[in-house]
Amino acid sequence: MLELPEKIPHIILDSSESPSLFVTHHTKHMVELPSFPSFEWDFLVTDTPKGGGLVLGFDFLNHFNPSMYWRQGLITFNADQKGLL
Repeated sequence: MLELPEKIPHIILDSSESPSLFVTHHTKHMVELPSFPSFEWDFLVTDTPKGGGLVLGFDFLNHFNPSMYWRQGLITFNADQKGLL
């Protein structure tokens, strides 16, 4: 885990209007998904609500544009997205 050059205001995921804490660290992590090439991504490190393991941010979702199946709780990365790596 590496310290960020500047801290980033963190707006809690409950739509609070002011930051209650700051993101101060990041880490590179190898991501391995079924039927998709492994890749390294730079993640910001923060506490997640109610002990959740991971919050995918706008930069990640915008870059890969995965298919989201909210009722099933699934995210699918399509074959045409492999070129984005």
